[in-house]
Amino acid sequence: MSTMTHAKRAAIASAFIFPGAGLFMLGQRWRACVFAVPSAVIIGLLFINLMQVALQLSNELDAKAKRGDFGLDLPYLWNTLHSAVFESPYWADGKWLLLAAWLFSIMSSYAVGKKRDLDEQQSASTRQP
Repeated sequence: MSTMTHAKRAAIASAFIFPGAGLFMLGQRWRACVFAVPSAVIIGLLFINLMQVALQLSNELDAKAKRGDFGLDLPYLWNTLHSAVFESPYWADGKWLLLAAWLFSIMSSYAVGKKRDLDEQQSASTRQP
C-alpha cells in the first residue's frame, strides 16, 4: 500500500505532467478537460507559430546555401526562434491563461483527491467493528 494520498498524487500529476492530469487520474474526465483543453490550445498555437518561423529560417538558410554562403549564425537563429515563442501574441495573452489553468488544476486535483481520501477513510472506519 502506498503512503501517498490521492490528493498528493493528483496534485503532483497536475503540476508536473499537464494541467488536468491529476483530475483525469481520479476519473474526473470533464473537469480535467476544463484545464487541459485551453492549455493544449495555447501550447499548440505557440508550437505552430514556432514551426512557421523555423520554416522561414530554413528557407533563408537554403537561399543562402544556394548563393554559396554556408555560414551559420547561431545567435541569430536562437534569437529568432526564441522571439517566435516569447514575443508572439499567443504568449503575451496566453501565458496568464496557461498559468491560471495550471494552478487551478493543481488546487482542484488536490481538493478532489482529498475528498476521495476522506471518503475512503470514512468507509474504512464504518467497515471496522
